[in-house]
Amino acid sequence: MDQVLINTLIRGGELSLLAIGVTMVYGTLRFPNFAHVEFATAGAYITLFFSAVFGLDLVLAGVIAIVLVALIGVASDVLVFRHLRLAHPVMPMIASFGLGIAIRETVRGSAGTSPFFLSQTLAERWHVFGATITDTQVLILLLALLAVIGFHLLLTRTQLGIAMRAVSDNADLSLASGIFSERIIRLVWLIGAAMAALGGILIGLETQLQPNMGIGLIIAMFAAALLGGIGNPYGAVLGAFVVAFAENVLLATNWAWLGTLVGMDVDYLMIPTGYKEAISFVVLILVLLVRPRGILGDPAR
Repeated sequence: MDQVLINTLIRGGELSLLAIGVTMVYGTLRFPNFAHVEFATAGAYITLFFSAVFGLDLVLAGVIAIVLVALIGVASDVLVFRHLRLAHPVMPMIASFGLGIAIRETVRGSAGTSPFFLSQTLAERWHVFGATITDTQVLILLLALLAVIGFHLLLTRTQLGIAMRAVSDNADLSLASGIFSERIIRLVWLIGAAMAALGGILIGLETQLQPNMGIGLIIAMFAAALLGGIGNPYGAVLGAFVVAFAENVLLATNWAWLGTLVGMDVDYLMIPTGYKEAISFVVLILVLLVRPRGILGDPAR
């Protein structure tokens, strides 16, 4: 159980960064951005590019990647979504599908389909309360925690955060109050894409990099955002850890007792790790059926 909790913290921290970004865009512009998860893929691959090709330190390469992906997020709004502000919400959603495919195929065309690793060094392992954790996982936890705390302070302690919440609650009223909503929207894209890039880098430190890695994350990301209450950044964090806990508990559980109910004589019956996305999908369906507004709900409603 200790290992399940550690794995939950790591997975929850990674998903939080993705879910916060997608729920920020939804809270401001009211459409699900399916391209958001590809910002994570781009962040991981750009880090790999600067680290492997130019020989930069992994930290510096990651910072450059986060900045570039943040600018890509702003550019996507300027070039695509700004022109769809008054369109039906289905239109920007479809556009986000196309943008996501474009980013994914650009990565595939540039890097190929072979898997890569961000770090070539073996991680040092520690044993804590019967569980195993690596120095890379500790780094992932710390960076995810700092990012979430920083985002909280931004929302609650700065004029920018207040303006972001005002635009999310009522864009027309905030404009009448003197807030330049278009500038705030740009900043939402900037911050959201940057957090997605950081999430992609953290995931890349622990797993293989593949051009379609975003496809395996998109269900878990939206499940986390919907479970917490899409449009609510704090709900996104809560939803991310609930999804992560469900994934790790179900994968670690021995379901042999179910086999005995159908006449199977087995000692071990485990869910393969390849079905992790299916667990997130089940969580997503249950949320939509039981509580569509999520645990904390949408603060704009």
